[in-house]
Amino acid sequence: MLSTLNVSQTGMNAARIAVENVSNNIANENTVGYKKRVVQVSELAQSDGRFTGRGVDSSAAYRITSQYMYDKIMSENTKANYYDKVSNMIGSVESIFSETKDSGFSADLNRYFQAIENLRTNPNSEIYKSVLKSSGSIVVESLQNLYTSIEQQQLSEKTELKVNVNKVNGLLKEIGDINVKLEKYEFNNDLLDKRDQLELELSNYVDISVNRAGGYYELKVAGEMAISNNTNVRTFDVIESKTNQIDKFYNQKFDSKGNFEIIDPLKFEADNTTPKTYADGDKITYKLNNAVEVSITIGEKIRDTTKPEDPVTGYPFLDINGDGNFEISEDELVRALVFKINNSEETKGLVSAYNGDYLVDAAGKRTTNDNADQYLRIESKFPGTENQFEGRLSVEKNIVPPSTPEDRVGEVLFRNENVSKNPQTDVTITINEKEISLKSGIMKAQVDNLSSSLGANKFQVYLDKLDSFAKTLSDVSDKFMKVGSNEYIYGDAASDASNGVVENIGLFTGLNVKDLKFNKSAVNDLNQEKLDYLATIQWKKDISFDGIGQKNSNPSKSTSLLDFFRDLKVGISSDKESNDFLQETQNNVKQSIKSSYEQLTRVDKDEEMLNLMKFQAAYTANAKIVTTINEMIQTLLGLKR
Repeated sequence: MLSTLNVSQTGMNAARIAVENVSNNIANENTVGYKKRVVQVSELAQSDGRFTGRGVDSSAAYRITSQYMYDKIMSENTKANYYDKVSNMIGSVESIFSETKDSGFSADLNRYFQAIENLRTNPNSEIYKSVLKSSGSIVVESLQNLYTSIEQQQLSEKTELKVNVNKVNGLLKEIGDINVKLEKYEFNNDLLDKRDQLELELSNYVDISVNRAGGYYELKVAGEMAISNNTNVRTFDVIESKTNQIDKFYNQKFDSKGNFEIIDPLKFEADNTTPKTYADGDKITYKLNNAVEVSITIGEKIRDTTKPEDPVTGYPFLDINGDGNFEISEDELVRALVFKINNSEETKGLVSAYNGDYLVDAAGKRTTNDNADQYLRIESKFPGTENQFEGRLSVEKNIVPPSTPEDRVGEVLFRNENVSKNPQTDVTITINEKEISLKSGIMKAQVDNLSSSLGANKFQVYLDKLDSFAKTLSDVSDKFMKVGSNEYIYGDAASDASNGVVENIGLFTGLNVKDLKFNKSAVNDLNQEKLDYLATIQWKKDISFDGIGQKNSNPSKSTSLLDFFRDLKVGISSDKESNDFLQETQNNVKQSIKSSYEQLTRVDKDEEMLNLMKFQAAYTANAKIVTTINEMIQTLLGLKR
């Protein structure tokens, strides 16, 4: 009888604990990260040889969860946040390019072309000249505002990335602290709920994988260990690396065994076999950013400003070969250009020139083999995409005697794209100084769009297109050559490489948006012939934006200035639409898994009320047994009396 009393007492205690658990579930229905609890009820183990039971044990409660489903939610959440972030970034750029009928860059460009048309009707009108000066300046300002706004968006993302890295490090530390408490208290549902919530928040930023097997906890980010041995936490850093631009002007000649020989295009024709011949007066020019020129002329003497100046005769002449002959010959072209580029006030602060490849000694000094011309190598003085430059060589030969503009023979030489290097500005995430490759998450979207070497960098794509627009506008507005009644050779590079009379305009200068300038003074020099040429630019449909001159245009990629800009706007909207489709799809996948998971783990009030009634009934039943046993005991005691 007494053992039955003990069984009822454990039943009442289990029912009481279960009722308290139901109340706790209902109270935490809206608590973020809370998973409903279930009291674990089990039969008390036998301690002797009796056949009857000893009652019920209700000392533990466990969370209703599915670790597999939760890990899937984190995985899909990371992907969804990647698309959300990309959509947000492209959307910000799209808003920058928003236009109305009367405002925006397209309207400014149309007003500029209209100003040219107006001045064309009366080249001497001061009013029309003033309007052209104003509209040309507005085009530059409007284009630079677009460019600067995208750069500001980039800078904002870079700042936010650093904040996000700090958040990730903070979340990892919190998880490590929770693991310390779990080791101390062994099992705690509240701590486990908190850790799950921190893991889910962490998955917003980076892709993670968690191993919780056998009480051992490890967390990896992008496959690299971030938390090991439960409490060993590593931290992340943001590293920005920059490289210099390197332009190499040489061709390659392969032999029968596949070995190649470096061919200087200043010394050999396009077939890489026939030597070029020069005569006094032939000129070789290095042009930087379509604005600065450094030239050498066959037969000229160059003052060596690196040596002491004689008070009477001035600086000595440069003796390149050391043979006492100061006149530049055709076997000294590269070394003469290197000297002039490195000593010109307009170029020496931007680029460094070398006679071929160099060796670097222990002190960091660069030395080249200057016994003979190698090839022209140009490097930016400072690293990063913000220090990108555009350079080309032009060779101008004159047929003498006699020498007339029509006898001019031109050629343009561009860098070897296969061996030259563009400047890079890359942002990477490291853990213990080791670079990691994120697969998804907010930080993945930011890293992709802050590194110029990655094809996924939408910011850089849009900036490059704006630079291409500025470069082309400057090119076609700088020089031209008339070859027919209404036919022209457009652009600086195309004119340099063609025969005939070159007309200089110089209306725009600069080979990127930042350096783009509208030269108001050039408006005063516009005659009817130049205005007739400028008027054709608006309607020209085969303008090349490949950066190597209009004569080398690719018809399949050629378009007009206005259509190029419209295509850029359409491309941005298309990128946004494509990403939004992926975003919506991914969010649906995430929501589907989340809904299934929440059906399992969230508190259901109806279910809890049924449980409350069930456990109250169990408590009442056990209480009645106790009451009955008590009455029986009282009856027995009364019989004894």
